[in-house]
Amino acid sequence: MARIATIIKRNAAMREQLNTVNQAYWSQLVRHLREQSKYAADETLLQRDLADLLTEILAAQKNGQSAEDYLSGGPATVAIAMGKLVKQRPWWKTWDALVPLLVFTLGTILPTVILPAVPLQMLLVAVQYGLFILAMGLGLWLTQRFTARGRLIGWLVIIVGLLAAMGIAARTVPVHGLVYLTRVGGSITLLIFAIAITGLAWWQNRQHPNSWLPAVLGSLWITTLLALLARMPATSGLMVTGAGNFLIGLGTLLGDASVLIIGWRIWQARQQKSDES
Repeated sequence: MARIATIIKRNAAMREQLNTVNQAYWSQLVRHLREQSKYAADETLLQRDLADLLTEILAAQKNGQSAEDYLSGGPATVAIAMGKLVKQRPWWKTWDALVPLLVFTLGTILPTVILPAVPLQMLLVAVQYGLFILAMGLGLWLTQRFTARGRLIGWLVIIVGLLAAMGIAARTVPVHGLVYLTRVGGSITLLIFAIAITGLAWWQNRQHPNSWLPAVLGSLWITTLLALLARMPATSGLMVTGAGNFLIGLGTLLGDASVLIIGWRIWQARQQKSDES
C-alpha cells in the first residue's frame, strides 16, 4: 500500500521516461498547477492527478504524440482548466454513506429478527455496530492516503478482519438487553423502517440520479416481507418449519443478489454518464 511519498517517487520515475520536449512541457505544467488554488493546499490531490496525467502522457508518447497535442493546449491553459474542474465530494460526505450501513444492517442485524421468537441482543448489536464504525473509520483513513491498488487491498483486509471480529463477538459477548420484535409491534416497526428508507432513496435519486441508495431496496423489502410472513397468523406456522427455513435462506440469498445486480446497474449508469461528460 503506497503512501503519498511513494506516489511522488513513482511520478519522478515516470517523468524521467518523458522525452526532452515533454519534460520541458511537464515542468511548466507542474509549476502552473501549483499556482491553482485547487492544488495549492492539497499536495496529495496534486500528486494523484499528476500520476494520472503522466500515465496518459507516456501512453501518448509511445504513439508519437506530444504532451501538448494530447492535452490540447499549453501548460498554462491546461493548468487553468484542471484547476477549474469541480472536485467531487467524497462519498462519505453524501447520502451514499448510508449504503454501507444499510448493507451491514440488512446482512447482519435484520436477518436475526425475521422470526419473532428470536430477540435482538442489544449488547451484541452495539458491539457489532462499534466494530463496523471502527472498520469504516479505518477504511476512510486509508482511502485518503493510498493509491487505488492500496485502497483495494486495504479494504479487503478490513472486511476480512471485520467478519472475523464479528464472529468472535457472536461467541463471546454475553447475552444482555434482549428486545423482541413482536407480531404487531415488530411488523409496524419493520414496515416504518422499510417505507422510510424507500422514501429516502426515492428522494435522493430525484436529487441525484444514479444514487447508490436504491441498491439496497430489493434486499430491504425481501427481508421485510419474510419478517411479516413470520408474524402473520396465516403463515407464521410455516416459517418455523423446514420449508420456512428454506424460504428464509432463499430470500436472504435473493436479497444479497439484488444488491449486487442493482448496484452493478447503477455503476454502469454512472460510468456511462462519466464517459459522456
